Amino acid sequence: MATTALYRTFLREAKQMSDYNFRNYAIRRVKTGFRKNVVLQGDEASVALQQAQQQLELLRRQAVLGKLYPSARSVMESPTAVV
Repeated sequence: MATTALYRTFLREAKQMSDYNFRNYAIRRVKTGFRKNVVLQGDEASVALQQAQQQLELLRRQAVLGKLYPSARSVMESPTAVV
């Protein structure tokens, strides 16, 4: 149960990233990290959860820094004009 909540929190925080490339990298990294660690049990799982909490705090700091120093919108984010 705690793992699912942590996963959702990670995705929510990753979507807060202002830069398109960083945001997509963070989302992709979260998904692959959780898929890789789905087989862990016992002490390994608790250690992985502690490391995930540290990574979540890092992701939150990164999102705040991204908001403080915004960059130009990516071409991928701009709406396309149909000609």
